[in-house]
Amino acid sequence: MLNDRERDILTQRRLGDRPVTLEELSGQYDVSRERIRQIEVRAFEKLQERMRALAQEKGMLPVA
Repeated sequence: MLNDRERDILTQRRLGDRPVTLEELSGQYDVSRERIRQIEVRAFEKLQERMRALAQEKGMLPVA
């Protein structure tokens, strides 16, 4: 559901022992800090959408 870049950015920014800065990731991916932030936000939104869908499938949330 997440592509490799989204997964890597989200993992490094949120799940590591030492969160990686936007500056560090922007150098690693050769894009701006703002672009890294946008990718991170979109990846998190994708995860939230998937979690909502799974919760609805399991009957934990009403179907909207």
